[in-house]
Amino acid sequence: MSRLTLIARGPRYFAYGDEKAFFSWLESIPCVASVGGHLRDIHIKLKRQPSDSDLRELIALFFRYRMNMKKLAVYRTARNAHWFDDPEKYWHAKVFGRQS
Repeated sequence: MSRLTLIARGPRYFAYGDEKAFFSWLESIPCVASVGGHLRDIHIKLKRQPSDSDLRELIALFFRYRMNMKKLAVYRTARNAHWFDDPEKYWHAKVFGRQS
């Protein structure tokens, strides 16, 4: 799988507005090129590697909509590890699967 394609199990929507808000938020993230899907999976194509700001938005979106955050671990780099792989962050165990 390319680092420029994320395939994740889609969230459960509780209302039409909830689904609309999800896609609006996702499509507003600058590194996102397109969003599609197949059955319950969401296919997110990126224009480029996520910036720190983009990655924070993806983390928040995946967390809020209870999506599998382990897919985001591939975006850990030497440059962002100091904040992204910080065991004190709320997302750490969900992304990296280990406790502090």
